Amino acid sequence: MFAAAALIITLCTGTASKASASSTIILGYYTNDSSTALTDYHSYLNQISTDTFNTDASGNIVGGVPAQAVDYANSVGVLPYALVSNYGSTDWDSNAAHQVLTNAAIKQKLITNMLSLVKTNHYKGINIDFEAVLPSDRDAMTIFVRDVASTMKGQGLLTMVSVPAKSVDDPADDWTGAFDYESLGTYADIIQVMTYDEHGVWADPGSVASKPWITEALQFAITYVPSEKVLMGIPVYGNDWNLSDKSNSSNRLIPWKNIPQLISSTKGKPVRDSASGSMTFKYTAKDGSKHVVWYEDETSIKTKTHYTLSYGLAGVSVYAMGEEDERFWKAIAAGLK
Repeated sequence: MFAAAALIITLCTGTASKASASSTIILGYYTNDSSTALTDYHSYLNQISTDTFNTDASGNIVGGVPAQAVDYANSVGVLPYALVSNYGSTDWDSNAAHQVLTNAAIKQKLITNMLSLVKTNHYKGINIDFEAVLPSDRDAMTIFVRDVASTMKGQGLLTMVSVPAKSVDDPADDWTGAFDYESLGTYADIIQVMTYDEHGVWADPGSVASKPWITEALQFAITYVPSEKVLMGIPVYGNDWNLSDKSNSSNRLIPWKNIPQLISSTKGKPVRDSASGSMTFKYTAKDGSKHVVWYEDETSIKTKTHYTLSYGLAGVSVYAMGEEDERFWKAIAAGLK
């Protein structure tokens, strides 16, 4: 399903000090679209998670190993995780998650496959990214993480769990209910809180990651998970909503590095929304459609990254590499001072 990313090894021209010198985790999500981002910006981070694998309903891991990226990460002191998700051909697969969480044989098969994937390909740990998990599978999700973590720990490997951001625990919620922060935090080494997609392109427009939304999510997280186990997420994209299309089908993500060009080409006039701390602007496309864009700029990235220090977190995670330029990483670095 996934092709291994081609990684051209180039010299990094950045001047940042090596991120791994700090105890703060700076993790970048590496995808098959990340291209040379790792080699260009590795000095700004100390961990990556390769988002190139998913599980099917039978416990098979589907995907390609970006071997050059993993080898390069290891060679420069960047710790690599293998991310395994339940993303299907077009969307998150609740049934696949249900099968691997509730069928003992399938669960054990997946755990065995995870361990083999990590050990064979020189990863240092696993990142479990199951989304749209059925609320009824809440306890099964916790038990699965417990079993994965036990297996990994026995081999000197790490376990990270990516969880949706929330500020209340509603076990019946169809998006966040399956994630028992307190129990997951007991077993996992790292809980990566996905503090992005506050407003997604599939719904009404708004900030991608507002200050109030992030702080409420982080305050909730550290109430139930030791703060030194928590990573907060920073998006490397903005969202462009076509207000003339009520179906939301033509809304799109804008890579962070492309936002200045969009502003220039549309003659947009960005303003900072005081409530969210995020940037926004409107424009009219050539076809006459009305658009609104929300994104984070260097100032808001710096401000929001600084919550890592304010809340005593393990660090920050960036989704996803390849959509940024060096200005983004400099803002992350500035926020950690």
